[in-house]
Amino acid sequence: MDIKKKFGIKLREIRTTKGFTQEKMAEKIEIQPENYSRIENGLSFPKPENLVKLSKVLGVEIAELFQFNEINDYDGILDAIIAKLHNDKEATVMTYKFLKSLGKL
Repeated sequence: MDIKKKFGIKLREIRTTKGFTQEKMAEKIEIQPENYSRIENGLSFPKPENLVKLSKVLGVEIAELFQFNEINDYDGILDAIIAKLHNDKEATVMTYKFLKSLGKL
C-alpha cells in the first residue's frame, strides 16, 4: 500500500473520530468536496498548506497524520522516499515546501 492510501486511511480515521463529514472538512480547508474525497481515497495528496489546515481543523499535529501503525520499517521507508524524490521532481519540490513549512529546513 502506498503512502497516499495510508495517509487517506489515517485521515479518514481521525476525521470520523472527530465527527466531521467529508463535506465539512472540504469546506473548512477550502477545497472542493471531490478533491477531499480523492485525498481520503488515496488518489491524491494534499498540498502543504492544506496539510497545515487539516491539522488545525482536526486538532492534531501534522506528524500524527503520518503515524501509520503498520509502518515500522525505517530503512524501507527511507529507501522509498529517496527513490521517489530522485525520480519525481514535483514530489521533491512538494517535500521541500512541506519540510520548510514545518521549520525542518
